Amino acid sequence: MKYVKILGLVATAAMALMAFLAAGTASATVLCREAKTSGCTNDYAAKQRIVATTEQQTTGILETTGGAILDTCVGSEIKGEIGEKGTGGASAAVSGPLDPIVVDEGGKETSGLEWGTCSRPTKTLKVGTFEVHHIAGTDNGTLTATGGIEVTINIIFGTCVFGTGEALDVGKITGGKPATINTEKAVIPKRSGSPVCPTHALWDAQFTVTTPGEAWVSAS
Repeated sequence: MKYVKILGLVATAAMALMAFLAAGTASATVLCREAKTSGCTNDYAAKQRIVATTEQQTTGILETTGGAILDTCVGSEIKGEIGEKGTGGASAAVSGPLDPIVVDEGGKETSGLEWGTCSRPTKTLKVGTFEVHHIAGTDNGTLTATGGIEVTINIIFGTCVFGTGEALDVGKITGGKPATINTEKAVIPKRSGSPVCPTHALWDAQFTVTTPGEAWVSAS
């Protein structure tokens, strides 16, 4: 019996050691100022502005999973900033809030997700937050929309509201001078609206990161 207890204690100690080593080797995702896949020490800190605009001569498209075009937009923007804890802690992602929805005295509305000039009336109803997760072995990352972002599109037969829910991967960030974002036909579920609205919309757009411009996604 004593021998069994000793074996149990040894096993428990080994498991604790493995957990400690795993925690010790975990690393945070950072937006790096230089092309590094890991070990970045020169990263963009909290409060850094992030602005991305659709690339020149390209059109952002929202379409059904069957290929029917719902909406096309030119001049879209994503705007936000790295949060206070956006690069901190083991295994943490770069994260932060998108700009809030603001209406000025002239009635012009701005937000962290602006659609530019669209073929259908298109409006962001709710902004949320973003996360960037490092893709191992590369200087790229996955862009995740969090916090329930919602957008409405007025189609011929009614209004459709699509949203990301609490967390949805919506694209890939490719490191470079400048960095770029490709939504890669992200599948956005319908949240409410007319019965004729499709259950999902595909978002296909290419953005250039204009602020800070050059950036790479690295493990710290």
